[in-house]
Amino acid sequence: MKKQFSPDDSDFIFDSIANLVIAVDHRGRITIFNRTCERLFGITADRARGRLVSEIIPYTGLIKVLKTGKAHIGRKFVLGNSLFIVNRTPIIKDNSIVGAIGVAQEITELHQLAAQLEETKKQKLALESIFKNTHEGYISINSEGYIHFVNKSMAELLGLEPGDIIGRHITEVIPETQMHFMQINGRSQHHELLQFGDRSVLVSRYPIVNNGKIDGAIGKVIYRDIDKLAALTTRCVQVKPPGAGGDGAQYGLHNIIGSSRAISQLKDITRRVARGPSTVLITGESGTGKELFAHALHNHSPRRNGPFIKVNCAAVPENLLESELFGYREGAFTGARKGGQVGKFELAHGGTIFLDEICDMPLSMQAKLLRVLQEKEVEKLGGRNPKKVDVRVIAATNRNITELMNEGKFRQDLYFRINVVNLNIPPLRERKEDIPELVQYFIDKYNREFNLQVKSLSAEVTDLFAGYHWPGNVRELENVIERAFNLVEGDQIRMEHLPHYLVKNAVTNKETSGSPPVTGKSLPALLESVEKEALIHALKQTGGNKLQAAKLLGISRAWLYKKIKQYEINY
Repeated sequence: MKKQFSPDDSDFIFDSIANLVIAVDHRGRITIFNRTCERLFGITADRARGRLVSEIIPYTGLIKVLKTGKAHIGRKFVLGNSLFIVNRTPIIKDNSIVGAIGVAQEITELHQLAAQLEETKKQKLALESIFKNTHEGYISINSEGYIHFVNKSMAELLGLEPGDIIGRHITEVIPETQMHFMQINGRSQHHELLQFGDRSVLVSRYPIVNNGKIDGAIGKVIYRDIDKLAALTTRCVQVKPPGAGGDGAQYGLHNIIGSSRAISQLKDITRRVARGPSTVLITGESGTGKELFAHALHNHSPRRNGPFIKVNCAAVPENLLESELFGYREGAFTGARKGGQVGKFELAHGGTIFLDEICDMPLSMQAKLLRVLQEKEVEKLGGRNPKKVDVRVIAATNRNITELMNEGKFRQDLYFRINVVNLNIPPLRERKEDIPELVQYFIDKYNREFNLQVKSLSAEVTDLFAGYHWPGNVRELENVIERAFNLVEGDQIRMEHLPHYLVKNAVTNKETSGSPPVTGKSLPALLESVEKEALIHALKQTGGNKLQAAKLLGISRAWLYKKIKQYEINY
């Protein structure tokens, strides 16, 4: 005979319930404390019964239920890493509150599922919004080829309403499509031409894979009218706006940051000089932006649709420079490439060639360059037939050409030939009013690259930037900003984010402020001293790695080696 439950078995019943069950009398002392309570609160029922509930569960709502007689339904509370929902109810006998009982259920997993469901709903709404508003047409089918989704753009392209399309077989709506074959091979088909009525459209198709099985396919119309696209492409090729650039030229005058009088005048001169064919010599210290002006000269000239070819005369070995500039014929020398090689001057035909660091060109090459400039023709190494070239020459240097001519290291006749128009770019220390604009430009640039939200410099850094002489010019400023972005955590660049040599310079200036500096050195000597210190610091910081040191300083590796040799730095 089966045993029957009786009122005396209530403890056994409560202990069998997975939910948390706890009850108190009218004084707030625990009368029921089931096994789930024991497990969650870490105390046995025997020890809990008879004690005030506030001793076991501080801040419990059961006390308030006793006092007010009002039930708490669907209240949430957190215990450890788990979330519970609880109902607290007063126990009333003969119109008097004689106790209260609370029943709680863990809903951690349910809560997570609800959050996931809510996120899924948001994603679904976002996708529906994208599909609804995009100009691209989308259509999807199930494994049997029946349409279960189509967006407005695709329906308009087919000349139907979405409601007239869904549920029909794909071959009824688009007879030319191959989408219904995709469940067989599961291969994507990209950028295929398909005829929709009188329109040629560009279509891609993708299989829908579910648990390793093909469960349908999605079709996407990438471009709705290929004929219009072709016409637009033709117009873009024929009409290229100023500053768009030919091959290799990227920057226009709008990329040159600064509103100072010196820079504004240079921009105006560049705009006027760009219209003519004359050779231009750009001079200025390293890091002032000479290459930017070379790009701008090309991009604002009638040659902007032609090539822009750059040659760094300091980076090409002396024995290869001639073949690099003028090319060579097959068999011209041992190891010559089969078929020969076209030189940079020929590649620049119809456009511009930019000869950077021209003062590092050997004297033998200077004579040959002079002939090219005068005769407007080049002769390949190993060849006999000169070839006419239509090339505008822009040269640049950061060295003192007058001194080099006096020392016999640069030809005077070549100097007068390339120096038809001279653009001298002022160093940053002579246009410090441009620093705030440059700083903001670099902050915006590196905010995008680092995905940060830096807003400004601290007042101390602003003062340092204004007082510093910037031997590395704009390139050094950009390098300092980029370095700071690798360290900054908030929205402001502060002193601790700057290179050691810059902070040291600021401290030195503070210590010597109020009295004139007595150095015994001229300004060029002081600049060289600071430049040497920056080089040594960068080499120490990178453990002697020349490539990393050059990147840190914002200069080329060739220029770094040159400076190491100049200052006799042993590292």
